[in-house]
Amino acid sequence: MSIALKNAVKIVTDAVTIISRRFPIKWEDITNKPTIPTIDVTNFYTKEEVDKILKASNQLVSPDGNIWKPAIDNTGIVTWKKVVINGK
Repeated sequence: MSIALKNAVKIVTDAVTIISRRFPIKWEDITNKPTIPTIDVTNFYTKEEVDKILKASNQLVSPDGNIWKPAIDNTGIVTWKKVVINGK
């Protein structure tokens, strides 16, 4: 990180610290605060389900059954590579 950037970060950090000390706001002190709703997580996907969906949506299947997966390089070029399963 450059010295100028470090100085800028320090200035912002110091400003936030000074403001928070001068105007401390605690959640307990706020009147008419909204209630935090309870979230029913039974209809959410699990991590494994999300991984499976992402894997399936980021691939193509050719007519012969081969699976092709996209890859993108640092210049923004997308290439499709054949997925090799079990060395076949």
